[in-house]
Amino acid sequence: MIKRIALVVVILSLSLAASASAAEPGSVEGLLVNGTEGGSSVADLDVTLKIHLNGAEAGSTTTKTDAEGYFIFDGLSTEPGYRYYVTLAFQEADYYSNWLSFDEGETTKSTVVVVYDSTTSDEAIKITTDHTAIFAGEGSLLVDEWVEFNNEADLTYIGSRVANTEGDKETLRFSLPEGATELQPISGLMEGYLYSSEDGFIDTMPVLPGAKLIIYSYEIDYSSGTYEFSKRVNYPTASFILIVQGEGTKVTSDRLTVGESVVDAEGIWFNYLSGQELASGDVLTIHLSGLPGTDNQNTVIWVILALVVLGAGFGFSYLLRKKRLQPVSPEDSLDQRRQRSLAELAQLDDDFAAGKIQEESYRKLREVKKSQLAELMQRPKDKSGSG
Repeated sequence: MIKRIALVVVILSLSLAASASAAEPGSVEGLLVNGTEGGSSVADLDVTLKIHLNGAEAGSTTTKTDAEGYFIFDGLSTEPGYRYYVTLAFQEADYYSNWLSFDEGETTKSTVVVVYDSTTSDEAIKITTDHTAIFAGEGSLLVDEWVEFNNEADLTYIGSRVANTEGDKETLRFSLPEGATELQPISGLMEGYLYSSEDGFIDTMPVLPGAKLIIYSYEIDYSSGTYEFSKRVNYPTASFILIVQGEGTKVTSDRLTVGESVVDAEGIWFNYLSGQELASGDVLTIHLSGLPGTDNQNTVIWVILALVVLGAGFGFSYLLRKKRLQPVSPEDSLDQRRQRSLAELAQLDDDFAAGKIQEESYRKLREVKKSQLAELMQRPKDKSGSG
């Protein structure tokens, strides 16, 4: 009897292994659509399928679209760990599908890739909102820029001015104040597409129709209690908002309207200025006076970040990654312990958003970590800065 049971177990295991190894091949089919009204044909175009296995590129295969823009890739693995996406170049711009993977029992995935005719005119490129935030510290200003571009045409803007010897073309131009350093792309920018310019930097990534949010930061050193912040407007801008941290900091501008100061829950003051319908070529001059001489900039910045993370939950982890946070040792400073606490809280939010942790456990852990962070934010720093 025991021998028979053992034989049945062996047969079943062999059968399961055979069925797993004989998983049916899958196919990715798709349709290429030109979103430009009266746009060019999408027939007979090369379309490439990129293959990834467990996060690493594992090959690619190319086919052509038919007369209607239809394409198909056959003979694909449907096993767990495999992911695919479709890409193609169309009129000097690259286009991509979403990631595609097969669920258990699936053998077909479908996708639609929208392309647009290209243009070298930037007439349709506008800025909907430009938010600039200045955080004042001892001898240094940290500036965050949040710029929402809008391509109002149904054409992809690919630029006309050649930006480098490789032939990449300038698409978006960003002006920085004189002496700006430590440029950090945060969102909407890819370092491989960025190049320095005579007054800032340029992007060479094509601008598709619709809205695009770009976020970046930089620093400016100053040596006295006053500083003149100059910003050049490169595109027609519907709304510009400037906030400057510091109750004792006075902010004036001949082009911007001064609004009521904003005070957050921790009593930190922000001066508020705004402007509407700015034209390309305008130069905004903002005069700052009463800048701090002894305040520690890092403390102010981490207070702001703590308020954002504690108040809004997940979704702000890019702010933490921007600061290049690292694990700390028991000897690390108070600022570093604050950084670690913020990073842990943001990672917890990301894990919950990705479905890696149950909601009940997430809520309990978040309350604990929020309490730990709040305690760290209330601690005064000693003169050595070690906390």
